[in-house]
Amino acid sequence: MPVAVFSRSTESHNQDKVSLGTIAARDAISMCELVSRVVAIELMASAQACEIRGGLDRRPRISGLVARVRNVVPATFEDRPMDKDIARMSSALFEGPQLSDNNRK
Repeated sequence: MPVAVFSRSTESHNQDKVSLGTIAARDAISMCELVSRVVAIELMASAQACEIRGGLDRRPRISGLVARVRNVVPATFEDRPMDKDIARMSSALFEGPQLSDNNRK
């Protein structure tokens, strides 16, 4: 929803001088955090699926990505809470070095 919807008019509805930049910036940060969690979950699920399917030795790029994901979070073998794993993976996405592929140009 656009932030401008929450604007308050001033001077008898003559002008609208309410700065919405701070509110929009906070909403943008919140959205980035939510997106990083979704991407973290997708990466964890994809790594698990690749390991279950097998054949990673024939796919070196995917194998490298799975290894970088596993450096951050362990594989899942039993039902357990995953909130801490998701938080670690999300933080790793923001920080970057564990998941970045520095050799690729």
